Amino acid sequence: MSKLVSDLELPPLFEKANRAMKEAVAGAIAEHWRAGRPVHIWKDGQVVALYPDGTCVPESEEGSVSPDGAPSEDR
Repeated sequence: MSKLVSDLELPPLFEKANRAMKEAVAGAIAEHWRAGRPVHIWKDGQVVALYPDGTCVPESEEGSVSPDGAPSEDR
């Protein structure tokens, strides 16, 4: 069986998978932020909601978020 493309022209499978994962995550974050929704991330040992304006709200306090998705001002 002959190869049409040499091994040097294609990155190893893990590099392709890593690149695909990073592109997918970047796309999901961009889509959430365009819609004004938070992205949930792990920060300082806990899950937090990261809003497009850079505000971080711990998941345990996320109930105090206004209907438009922004953290409430009373905290």
